[in-house]
Amino acid sequence: MGTISKILGLALTAGGAVILAYGMGPDAGGLSFILFTVGLVVMSVGFSLLTAGRKKEEVKASLPTVTEIRCNGCDFKEIRDYEKGDYILKPLEANCPKCNGKMTIEGVYVVREESDQDRF
Repeated sequence: MGTISKILGLALTAGGAVILAYGMGPDAGGLSFILFTVGLVVMSVGFSLLTAGRKKEEVKASLPTVTEIRCNGCDFKEIRDYEKGDYILKPLEANCPKCNGKMTIEGVYVVREESDQDRF
């Protein structure tokens, strides 16, 4: 949608406002309801032409998320990338590489980049 549609939208909005105002006036007589309705429709079309083609907000990329896995039998801890379906206290089928015990998800965290202001 370019400049021409914006100008056309502005003209239709202004024309619709004039028709709407005339339809609300005492001079309209029996056509007041029809002029009022036509004015609203013309203004609506004008507004839609004015606002058409606006860029939508960019969707931010999701923040990196990690999963913390701990062994139930020893002090082994592993942090890996989040996988769909991970939740806290979920038992895993994988065994601990240290003691061969059962592993459980202990936490799911969003990794936040530290800015210079956070350091002080």
